[in-house]
Amino acid sequence: MSTLRASRFSNPVVTPIDASSIEAPSLPWDALINNVNNDFDTANTIVDSILTVKDRCQVTPFYIQAVIANSSVFLVSNTGSSETLNLTNTGACWLLGQSISCALPVENSTVDPCHAVIRHTPESGFFIADVGSQSGTHLNRRRLSPQKRQLLRDGDMIELGNLVVEFFVDNFDRFEERLEAPDLAYTACDVTYTGAETLN
Repeated sequence: MSTLRASRFSNPVVTPIDASSIEAPSLPWDALINNVNNDFDTANTIVDSILTVKDRCQVTPFYIQAVIANSSVFLVSNTGSSETLNLTNTGACWLLGQSISCALPVENSTVDPCHAVIRHTPESGFFIADVGSQSGTHLNRRRLSPQKRQLLRDGDMIELGNLVVEFFVDNFDRFEERLEAPDLAYTACDVTYTGAETLN
C-alpha cells in the first residue's frame, strides 16, 4: 500500500489508498495517436506511463496526468464517469468541470459546470486557477483566490469541491530539458471564466 507524503499534505482528510486495487479504464488509442502527431514510436513510449499512472496515486484514486510529447501537451484523467480514460486535445489551456463544453469532464455534484482551468506555458510549466466556482479550488489544502493562477508541480493535490485528485507531469520530449518552474506563487495575470488570461 502506498504511504502518504506527510511533508506535502498536513492533516489529510482523505486516507491513503491502495492504487493497485483500482481497475484501469481503457485508453482511447485514436486520441492518443492524434495527440502525438501520428508518431507510433512516441505513442508506444508513453503508453506505459499513461496506463500505470494510477500506481503513483497516494491519497486518492483520481488523477490528472499532464503529458508532454513531441512538443505537444495534453492531459489524461480518470475523473469522468465512463470506462475510458479522458484525453484532452493537444493545447495549452483546459477547462475542468461538469459541463460537456469542458476539455476535462469531472463527474461530481460539488464541481461547478466550469470550475477551474489548467494552463501550460513552455517557459513556466503548468498552472491552475479557479474560475469563480461556488465550492472553490484548493491546491495542497490551500484555497485558491478566484481567477489567480497558481503553479502546479508533479505530485500536487487538487481539490475541486469535495473531489480530490492528484496531479502528475510526464515529459517525454527528448531534446528539451525539463523546465524548472519559478518559485513565484502567483503571476501578474488574471484568468477569466473561459480560461483566457488578462494582464493586470
